[in-house]
Amino acid sequence: MNPWTDLLLLSLVVVWIVDVSGWTDTWLGWLSRWLGHTVREVKPFSCSTCMTWWTGIIYLLATGRFCITLVAYVAGLAFLAFPISEFLIFTRALLLKWTRTK
Repeated sequence: MNPWTDLLLLSLVVVWIVDVSGWTDTWLGWLSRWLGHTVREVKPFSCSTCMTWWTGIIYLLATGRFCITLVAYVAGLAFLAFPISEFLIFTRALLLKWTRTK
């Protein structure tokens, strides 16, 4: 695949893990219990915008494709992390509604 597609798919996976799957709430709960006080966020790991940015930059560095054009694309994907999250949630709700009415 090309880096444009790889980065888009990477952002979908990151946003799904951080915002949709419930994993962030789970590990923050574990961390809160371990530390003995409530931890609400640990950036960049609890922020889909931050994680999209950093995983995209790491991908570009690891694949030797670091250039201003792809860095700007990663910035755009990070900027769109919240709408991507909302799109994933909407798609899931739509599919659930569709399958439950059949």
